[in-house]
Amino acid sequence: MVTGAVHGLPGLRADVTIEHGAGGVPTVRASCLSDCWAGLGHAVATDRLFQLDLLRRSAAGRLAELFGPPAVAQDTAQRRSGLTAAADRALGDLPDDQRAVLTAYTGGVNAVIAAAPPPLELEVLGLPMEAWRPRDSLLVALLLARMLSGDGEHHRMRGLMDRSLPPEVVGFLLGESDPYLVGLDGRPADGRKADPPVRALRALLAEAPVPSGGARQIVASDDRPWGSNALGLSGSHTSDGRALLANDMHLPLGAPALFHRAGLRWPDGRVDGVTVPGLPVFVTGVSATLAWGATRLAADVVELVEVRPSHLTTRRERILVRHGDPVEVEVRDSPWGPVEGPGPDGLLLARHWVGRDPGGVDLGLGALMTAGDVEAGTQAARRAGGPPLNVLLADSGGRIAWTVSGRFPVRDGAGPVTPDRAWTAHRSPHELPHVTDPASGRLVSANNGVREHGQVPGLAANHFSARRAARIGELLDAGGTWDEHRLLALQSDTDAQFYGFYRDLALTVLTDSVTRADEQRGRLREAVRAWDGTAGTDAIGLAVLVAWRELLRESLFAALLSRCAAGNEDFVYCWHSHESPLRAMLGDASLFPPPHRDQRSFLLFELDVCGGLLRHVAPDTGPEALRWGVLNPSGIRHPMSPLAPELAALLDLPQDEMPGCPESVCAARPGFGPAVRLAASPGRPAQALLNLPGGQSGDPRSPFYRDQFAAWLIAAPRPLDPPPTGGAATRLVPIPPGQA
Repeated sequence: MVTGAVHGLPGLRADVTIEHGAGGVPTVRASCLSDCWAGLGHAVATDRLFQLDLLRRSAAGRLAELFGPPAVAQDTAQRRSGLTAAADRALGDLPDDQRAVLTAYTGGVNAVIAAAPPPLELEVLGLPMEAWRPRDSLLVALLLARMLSGDGEHHRMRGLMDRSLPPEVVGFLLGESDPYLVGLDGRPADGRKADPPVRALRALLAEAPVPSGGARQIVASDDRPWGSNALGLSGSHTSDGRALLANDMHLPLGAPALFHRAGLRWPDGRVDGVTVPGLPVFVTGVSATLAWGATRLAADVVELVEVRPSHLTTRRERILVRHGDPVEVEVRDSPWGPVEGPGPDGLLLARHWVGRDPGGVDLGLGALMTAGDVEAGTQAARRAGGPPLNVLLADSGGRIAWTVSGRFPVRDGAGPVTPDRAWTAHRSPHELPHVTDPASGRLVSANNGVREHGQVPGLAANHFSARRAARIGELLDAGGTWDEHRLLALQSDTDAQFYGFYRDLALTVLTDSVTRADEQRGRLREAVRAWDGTAGTDAIGLAVLVAWRELLRESLFAALLSRCAAGNEDFVYCWHSHESPLRAMLGDASLFPPPHRDQRSFLLFELDVCGGLLRHVAPDTGPEALRWGVLNPSGIRHPMSPLAPELAALLDLPQDEMPGCPESVCAARPGFGPAVRLAASPGRPAQALLNLPGGQSGDPRSPFYRDQFAAWLIAAPRPLDPPPTGGAATRLVPIPPGQA
């Protein structure tokens, strides 16, 4: 081994080496796991120093110090959320062993900060890199947990709908029915069909006002399926009896990539996988005995508590603004969370989030690294704090398991939440659902609800459609034996037959007589007929179907919910399982919004609008020639590139066409998609495969800044544990306490 830089570090028990394999992937070798954390902190800081600073600033509401006035609104929201105080409380709640992990990791990060110049971005801005603190890691943990926890707005939405609409309509629009309902094995499950209350729906549509040109959007516009796909296969599905796990996490994409790939080696074990810079936990990974992955669980972990002015405390915070005057922000808090309002009904509402509770976030998922089998892994996951997750596990004995992780409140019934009815306790770990060794030998999770979630009252709510889980089940039904390469190919599946319903519907109204009389409608029919059923970059016609569905959805729901919108100017219909009621209404010819005289004229009108929209976004290409990839570029950009457009070519990743759509297994929209793909078997790191949308380094001048992007784009196999390069290794050496 060639020795490179040598850094002294207090608190180490012995020397630590950091070797870099192909692609700049670091492997930390130490005499104990505790020293590995110091080495990991050093490796992450070496690669992602600016990203570390950006993540903690995002959580603490300090982005305007970098980006100026455009970031003030986001900083204001973050200051009011109180994550900095929550991080301080969480640090005080950590058990000693987790606090020791943070101390070691922080020492490794600060060794780089002390020895290296500021990252390029801070150097350009003329700002120093502040020292890292253990609290900063918990700020990152809280930022991620909040991003994956939802905002509780479906409670406010449901309350207004209950007050404004007939109960049968509310039940129809907020039901749990799903045309793709499956079980944990990805196979079809029995579920209730969304039968429309036709008479009540007709009455609401008849009274709806004719939409004006400036009407605001009612349906939540962000349909990106935040979360992931994950699946586990027991040894019965492989040729040699080993279990397999695959995980791809769908998140906003940026440069550098959110996840950082690394490996740890110590005498009693090893782990390979990815962490989030600043957070010493392997989010998905593989050890000698276990492989694990996670998907977002649509959990009910936020509630809006009605509070009185006497409950409030008020403070003022100052936001420093680059190239601008400081901004004073008033922050109103309560024992149940930050306070909003008063709303249109005069109520003050506190946003009570489980992540701010004692023990709401911790590093408990780190115990997966040393778990010996799926039982131990299940226990570790159920004890851990953090974002609500489905956790899938596979062990070296060929077994698989599923459970949930996070903190889940114990609630007192339904209805308005007042301080005396807010939750005061969390579900104990042994109450949380889990499944081990299913008879089918397979487990599938894709942000969808399953029967097992319902075993714990109030655990989960507002799931996404099970379309991706159902498609994964279809692919697994093909049979045969599976390995890492076949799983990686499954993760890149672009089947989009979700839109087959809309293709068939469009062709029922785009008849010969209609298309002969209107050239534009003829071109739309040509596009729809040409669609190959996928979300591949060359797919013709998908753009028409995606845009048309969104127009139909908005027009129908906006008319049905006009009473709600009239009663509250902020009302938004944010129910993820809305596909079933939408299809049920489109399947009844008597249901259509004003001013249309029948459903056929409504469908054709929205097709005409769709054609106009596509002409606007692609003026030189007709719908019959418009490829999906043209409208689905990667959109992966560096946060600094808007400030320095002349550097965009250096900072941003290629704006290449991406395959996939939100309803395909390969879930993708511009700026959103698989933030990591892993296919692995426990104890077989040499066969494990991993994709990242970028590279290891956060320095745009590095050859490892974007070198993995091309492979990620097409899901080309790349090793999780790349071969060594023989380059110089960094050595960390202990500093005696008296010399630190």
